[in-house]
Amino acid sequence: MSNKAAGTRFEQEFAEHLASHWFWVHLLQDNKNGQPCDVIACRNGNAYLIDCKDCQTKFFVLSRMEENQLNAMKLFQMTGNGIGLFAIRFQGGEIYLVPYNRLKELKSAGFGRIDATVCRTQGMSLSDWLRERNREDEWGGDDADRDWQRNQSEECTEGFV
Repeated sequence: MSNKAAGTRFEQEFAEHLASHWFWVHLLQDNKNGQPCDVIACRNGNAYLIDCKDCQTKFFVLSRMEENQLNAMKLFQMTGNGIGLFAIRFQGGEIYLVPYNRLKELKSAGFGRIDATVCRTQGMSLSDWLRERNREDEWGGDDADRDWQRNQSEECTEGFV
């Protein structure tokens, strides 16, 4: 499988995984002008701008971050949203979410590539990130369906006496 095909498959799998955790997810399609990210995910009033990077080795090469991606993530944050993230999947399948500004700092400090250990210290695993979102959103994991239904019924009755 080509690098591009593996990357596209990872983007789709990542988007499906977030959707299975009750995120609204939009997967941006590749275009000739370059896209600023791969995934926009939203839940509970929070939006996340995420670029997926699939590594075929045990290293993520920092030069794979494109200037248009970094600029889009900076503007996303400047307009009142959260910090853009890179979802990095390593050879063994582990996925880490690392804020773009941390990766940019590492690159500025002279790092050319990083491994999973650096990702663990500078970001967090996908499973930890999801647990943190659930805690912040006060979602109960297995109870997410009930939480969603409760939120929907509360919204439907707002304004009615």
